[in-house]
Amino acid sequence: MKQNCLFLSFVLLLTSAMNAQVVNGNFENVKPNLLPSNWGMNFTQPVTINIPNGESTSHQILFNTNVPSMVYASTDALNGQYSMEISNAYNATQNEVIPGSATIFSDATQDFPGWNAGVPIDQGAQVYMIGFYYKFLPKGDDVAEAKIEVFDVDGELIGQAEVDIMGTNSQFAYIYMPINFTSNAVKSSMNITFSMAKSGSTPTFGSRLLVDNVVTNFAALGLDDNPITNEFTLYPTLADNELNIIPGHLQSDLIDYKIVNIQGKVVKQNTTTENSGYVYTMDVSQLSSGMYFLQVNSKTGSITKKFIKK
Repeated sequence: MKQNCLFLSFVLLLTSAMNAQVVNGNFENVKPNLLPSNWGMNFTQPVTINIPNGESTSHQILFNTNVPSMVYASTDALNGQYSMEISNAYNATQNEVIPGSATIFSDATQDFPGWNAGVPIDQGAQVYMIGFYYKFLPKGDDVAEAKIEVFDVDGELIGQAEVDIMGTNSQFAYIYMPINFTSNAVKSSMNITFSMAKSGSTPTFGSRLLVDNVVTNFAALGLDDNPITNEFTLYPTLADNELNIIPGHLQSDLIDYKIVNIQGKVVKQNTTTENSGYVYTMDVSQLSSGMYFLQVNSKTGSITKKFIKK
């Protein structure tokens, strides 16, 4: 599966209720020790044992903040009070960087996943992508990674998606990746992990990754997957040459249509003055294959729909 990072630069409305499928996906539940509830990593203080005398010495571990953890709550958030911050640690005794990571887990009484990584998927819940807002502040050429894995009732892997995170993003940006499913089996549980070092990459001490509003479906981002909302209709959602739109309740004297690509760039824009019942057609034959978003704005409201160009 191609590891293409998909970005949206326009703002999407989120609420805490919309993150319900991802436990503490907005990271507003923070423990007194400043650890985000249901997120963390397994880490044991390394110890060196002197074989001749049996004495043990704990390694000197340096953390990026005063919090003795590589996963902690940050007040630098897109929404609400907190986001989750992940950073690397440094083993001064062995002169090596320890990459930070954060994994979701069910037991809120624990501070780290242990053997309890992953969370159950509610019956009928929509889980077909991983999406989140992030800031990435690397000190070197670090490549971080977000990964979601979906399992059936027998614990067999039936779908996964991986997103590379690279480059410096000092402002919150949105990124998502659809899950590649290999089976139609019932989704039973999922595991989400953010790693500061993608396999094969070299972590740098001081690099930071902030994550906020982790979701598993577009509906949680305020994007409606239903083809008809208040009589607004967009078809086909898998378009070849033309996109047909019935504006419904958005109909007014002036309607602005924008097609936005996954980098947030407006690639096509039309404004109409029709004020009677009609089907408006946009030519999308020149667009490259991929996912797009149609933004429709009028004095009576606005709406955003996604479609795919063949």
